[in-house]
Amino acid sequence: MSPFRALLKKPAGKSVYWDECLLKTFTQVKEVICQLAKQGLAYYDKTRPTIAITDWCKDGIGFVVMQQYCSCSPANAPLCCKGGWRLALCGSRHLTQAEAGYAPVEGEALAVAWCLRKARLFLLGCPNLVIATDHRPLVKLFGDKALKDIANPRLFRLKERTLQYKITMRFLPGKHNAAAGFLSRYPAAKAAPDEVDEDQDVAITAAMSAAAVAALDLSGCTTIDEEMVLQVALEDPTYQSLVSRVCSGDWRPHKSQELACLRPFYSVRDRLAVSRGLVTYTYDQGCVRLIIPEALRERVASSLHASHQGLDSMLRRARLTGWLEVAHLPSGAPSGKIMKHLRHFFTRWGPPEQLSTDGGTNLVSGEMTAFLKRWGVATRLSSTQYPQSNGRAEAAVKTAKRMLRDNTGTSGSLDNDKVSLALLQYLNTPLRGGNMSPAQLTTGRQLRDGVPTAKQNYKVNLEWQQTLEERETQMAQRHEEIRQQSPGQRSRRRRLQPGARVWVQDQTSKAWSKSSTVVEVHPYRQYAVRMDGSGRISIRTRGHLKEAAPQPEPPLSPREPQPLKPEALPPPPPRQPRRRRQPRRLEDYVTQ
Repeated sequence: MSPFRALLKKPAGKSVYWDECLLKTFTQVKEVICQLAKQGLAYYDKTRPTIAITDWCKDGIGFVVMQQYCSCSPANAPLCCKGGWRLALCGSRHLTQAEAGYAPVEGEALAVAWCLRKARLFLLGCPNLVIATDHRPLVKLFGDKALKDIANPRLFRLKERTLQYKITMRFLPGKHNAAAGFLSRYPAAKAAPDEVDEDQDVAITAAMSAAAVAALDLSGCTTIDEEMVLQVALEDPTYQSLVSRVCSGDWRPHKSQELACLRPFYSVRDRLAVSRGLVTYTYDQGCVRLIIPEALRERVASSLHASHQGLDSMLRRARLTGWLEVAHLPSGAPSGKIMKHLRHFFTRWGPPEQLSTDGGTNLVSGEMTAFLKRWGVATRLSSTQYPQSNGRAEAAVKTAKRMLRDNTGTSGSLDNDKVSLALLQYLNTPLRGGNMSPAQLTTGRQLRDGVPTAKQNYKVNLEWQQTLEERETQMAQRHEEIRQQSPGQRSRRRRLQPGARVWVQDQTSKAWSKSSTVVEVHPYRQYAVRMDGSGRISIRTRGHLKEAAPQPEPPLSPREPQPLKPEALPPPPPRQPRRRRQPRRLEDYVTQ
């Protein structure tokens, strides 16, 4: 390739040329590369010994799958001889923003799990599969280490994904891991990885929390108050030492000089106080929190996990008050059973002004319509195949499913203490932004649950209404920010009028394949359209409708009026072709 090196230099005013010498050299290089590929690449053979080599770095992950074609001992793979192992498969991809922050052991474990999944059609069921990594801790982790001995939730999840493969782990020094290392530093796939690779830690944390809730002993009292904490604290010598040190304030000058049992509190010593014999923690005019004695921490931690809140508390996604009501209804429940629960909700909270539903048959039946009309409740239907229009209910359903996981009784019953404790934990979880829980926003105070707190938090806050108004203002600001971040489409779509001919987008194929006529205009960018052919009325959002080009209709015979056929609509306008422009780096090329 030496003739090409002169072309890589950048002297001022030098032109790029292409002659017969360069063409001959280029052809020879192609032949050499093809010959090397022929010697090094091979079709996968399930009978041969197989090794998968993986690597992870801050830019991406990569792997190579090689098979043995020599007679050397597999114990020396793949360094036994030159050309003895041939490449069968390779791959790489970029990391997500979260994966780029993984610890080295977690990143290397991610590379192994992704390699096994990406090459699962080749490696699943392979009897002599070897995984080589340049990170020695993985040899033990993915070797004979049991799941119960893995405390890291992320490693637990990655290890769990490899259990369906029969693998032998082997350490390969980094200086011999050139192929996988190159792929990880120059990943090829720039697209976002699969959803399986982006699983959030909330799922695995919720699963581990479910085990804690299942093991929770609810034979005694499910709530813990100040008196119970004080009784345990008086019998704890470490806690009494903390009380004495906070009251006297004579902390040691350095943390290393402090008692070992008091060192965890040294960095927050200025925020600690003693009230009624218990140590409290307060920061930035927030709520008063109790320091829990060691004997009660496991029980309190189990109570915190009862609602499956995850790492960043997925329960913070609620809107406004975020109050959640849960009722047990079997599949296909009739309108009468739903009305029974709604009647209880209306009696407890008063009937709402509007009820948003997804248009289920048991929610729009004549019986249900008459019931809501008697209570003076207006209804709002979400758009077809557009669950975002009923997003609050969808988010509440996801919250309830995670919260009730492994907490329900036999046959799905919700009448047990675990479900009640999980609901209490949810209602006392602060919402994002306002630092107030649904219970505080709704009732003006905290509710008693399995997490002890200072008694002053049980008093009604006279400013709770003002906090609720601030929450509404924050939600309005957030919606405005979302609208500003996605400008263009919504502002360019003009309002449709009744009688307008439109195309309806199929949400499965994303094709504008159905035609209809606008019948009614509803609030929230919804339209009732009559579908051509079937004549049924469907509620659609504006984003799923496209105006059809106007076309004069032929006069109809007075004797035989015929409906407008879908074929009479003009086809949707084609997309504008993309402009193709020659790269500027080729402007200096001339041909000789």
